Amino acid sequence: MLTLGAAAGGLSSYSFFIIIILMVVVMYFMSVRPQKKQREKREQMLKAMSDGDNVVTLGGIKGKIHSIDQEAKEVVVDCDGIYLTFDMNFIRKSTPADKTVEAKPAEPAKTEAKPEAETKPEETSTEAAPKEAKDDAKTDETKEDK
Repeated sequence: MLTLGAAAGGLSSYSFFIIIILMVVVMYFMSVRPQKKQREKREQMLKAMSDGDNVVTLGGIKGKIHSIDQEAKEVVVDCDGIYLTFDMNFIRKSTPADKTVEAKPAEPAKTEAKPEAETKPEETSTEAAPKEAKDDAKTDETKEDK
């Protein structure tokens, strides 16, 4: 009986280690891997920045890039004539200058009434009126007969 208990205890310790290993693998795929992809995407954005691109800083300041110093990792941003120097790590979003699109004013929607739709209700109302008049005339005649 001692051997059966030892075998059962050994099996549970192996399953414990398997569960721990599975948890580590799940943690990698759920947190580490997506963070790595976001970091790579951000690095690509920072490398693709050039003069004239529109940027937004972590503080919410919007402006255009005036100059970039890749060695010192600094960006000079033109905010309506005020030149501010930021560390590249403080750039939240960068949009290439050629991709920015100014908002166009909305055109009023054209409402075209179909002539067929307008004439059909009128025709039905004019056709219905003579029929009603004829029906009224018939009822009047039947009343006179009585």
